[in-house]
Amino acid sequence: MRKVYSCKDDFDPTSTTVSNAIRKILSDYSREVKVKIPTEEALSYVLFSDIKSPVNVPNYNNSAMDGYAIHIKSININDEIKVIDKSLAGKASKKLPKENECVKITTGAVMPKNCDAVVMQEEVNIVKSNFIKINTSKIKKNQNVRFLGEDIKKGDLILNAGKKLNAADIGVISSMGIKEVFVYKKPIVSFFTTGDEVRPISKKLKYGELYDSNRYTIKSLLNKHGIKSIDLGHAKDSKYSIKNKFTQGIKKSDIILTSGGVSVGEADYIKEVTSKLGRINFWKVSVKPGRPLTYGKIKNRFFFGLPGNPVSTMITFIIFVLPLIYKMSGDELKLNYIDAITSTVLKKRKGRAEFQRGISYIKNGKRFVKGVGSQGSGILSSMSRANCLIYLDDNTKDQKIGSKVKILELESLI
Repeated sequence: MRKVYSCKDDFDPTSTTVSNAIRKILSDYSREVKVKIPTEEALSYVLFSDIKSPVNVPNYNNSAMDGYAIHIKSININDEIKVIDKSLAGKASKKLPKENECVKITTGAVMPKNCDAVVMQEEVNIVKSNFIKINTSKIKKNQNVRFLGEDIKKGDLILNAGKKLNAADIGVISSMGIKEVFVYKKPIVSFFTTGDEVRPISKKLKYGELYDSNRYTIKSLLNKHGIKSIDLGHAKDSKYSIKNKFTQGIKKSDIILTSGGVSVGEADYIKEVTSKLGRINFWKVSVKPGRPLTYGKIKNRFFFGLPGNPVSTMITFIIFVLPLIYKMSGDELKLNYIDAITSTVLKKRKGRAEFQRGISYIKNGKRFVKGVGSQGSGILSSMSRANCLIYLDDNTKDQKIGSKVKILELESLI
């Protein structure tokens, strides 16, 4: 009789490794999609095309200070200097100062055409109405003047394709008068949870029921990474209800996530329903927590059947779903594992990889990590207490105090 492997088995030859699973997921996506969106909405998007400036920035010579615009060679600093006009930001003076004359000017205002320096208002004394005297001898040509194209010149390559736009980039693009930009389209992700024992948080629980925390976890994870999501709600443990949710997700999104119903229980229907609707690429990964992860495609839509245990949901989302979301967005998620020294014993059996919840800290210039206690896949509070995941590969056994391990910091991920 063929053996049926369960979550109790540390080695399961029917499951795929973590690295193979990630490779299969990412190799399934190769189609790049670009969209044009308003500049004001482009934060955290990845540029699809280079941006060259259509204008000079600034597009006129202007003052960098509040003060007085002068033509140095026409000024005798020992004499009283007549103020003939004001040049304000947005309201330029049309007068040109002559010998021992100046124009009062504000920051950002257009420089009079024959002026080549600005004396700060702190460096002058007002001697009488419309007359000043300069109280410094240190005046240089072009001081406190910002020149046309000083920041950006027309035709300059300003941002390269592949740049993930931050707030400063949005400001630079706006300074050039560019209203829209071409970016990689971010995927839309729909999700639903399953389980007849699961109830919304607005309801009072009966004995044997639990709150639908996974819906809020998934929604928050997607929000964390700037991904538009569609909450499809909760599906009953029936093939009809689950199929109906998938049908909605196919119409509305690029990726469909489910939580629960992917193991081998009597009411676990996700695998059966998805195998009829589309193609399952793999079911079960050699990892703890999260072995019963289902991944495949339905009508060119990606789907992930995440395990129902809340810790498993979070970890499989981080390790397997996020890399695809980033790739579809024109980006790359770099899961940077760093070295740490264990300060507690870590229990582990050979056979499959584990992501244990840990607390990383620095002591005497070295990075240490300790376990958070119980590592059960239903202990969601362990994810709240942890600031990292401790990665132990398939062949790793128990780790003694002082052992060197790899950790994945969680701050930027959750």
